[in-house]
Amino acid sequence: MHGQSEMTHMIQLEIEAIIIAILANRLVVDVEVVTLNARLVEDLGADSLNFLDIALDINDLLEIELPPEGLACIRKVEDLYRLVHQAIAQASV
Repeated sequence: MHGQSEMTHMIQLEIEAIIIAILANRLVVDVEVVTLNARLVEDLGADSLNFLDIALDINDLLEIELPPEGLACIRKVEDLYRLVHQAIAQASV
């Protein structure tokens, strides 16, 4: 049972690394500034077009569908993590 928990944690870290890479690439910022508490608009300079590109990249890479109503509520990187993990959980049901 312990091994399953470690695997789940590793997968979560991998997903978060993918999200960080997408954000850094799309927003042209260093990965070091993409922290959990970083605000997408105020701290990372995202705009509505960036949000769309980020969502499309995440959907393509992780083979999920982020809900548009969920995207409207994202303010921080951690909000995006939560939304992605929810979409993955729903896709696997």
